[in-house]
Amino acid sequence: MTAPIPPEPAAPDTSDWLWTTERACTQCGFNPASHSPDDYPAAIGRLSDRIITRLDRPDAAARPAPAVWSPIEYAQHLADVCEVMAMRLDEMLDAEPAAVTFASWDGTATAVEKEYWRASAHVTAILLRERAAGTATFFSRPHGDQWSLPATRSDGASFTAASLGLYLLHELSHHAADVDA
Repeated sequence: MTAPIPPEPAAPDTSDWLWTTERACTQCGFNPASHSPDDYPAAIGRLSDRIITRLDRPDAAARPAPAVWSPIEYAQHLADVCEVMAMRLDEMLDAEPAAVTFASWDGTATAVEKEYWRASAHVTAILLRERAAGTATFFSRPHGDQWSLPATRSDGASFTAASLGLYLLHELSHHAADVDA
């Protein structure tokens, strides 16, 4: 039996979505003004649940176009995004009050390395559920001035703990829209 042929790599997203922490995204409807840090854990749960529900459809493994991820691949990506954001928030809290610089993370390269396209819907749903729940727990930890803790991304972009949460919520919201969830 021959191994399945890998699909065409997804087109890399070279956009810097940091602006979505300050203003609404017209593509997915995410509005950062409608979220406060107290809402982050519940919003992470709601948004990830939408994507997990989408994995129940029979076409969850189908790519809508050769270079566009399937719902399973997007959900695998979001599971990894949740894990990365939880680790970044943990770094910020551990370094308090000092600023941290986040190591670079390439989601497109990770998708190829981990072969997201091979994942099953069932396993992916479990993975996203677990990582989203863990990340929601991390985002329930900061309080008061900790939401202002600073960090810098490897490209020089600045974050606070609060804007990191908004960035994650937009990622979940945008990809939920991408997969029609």
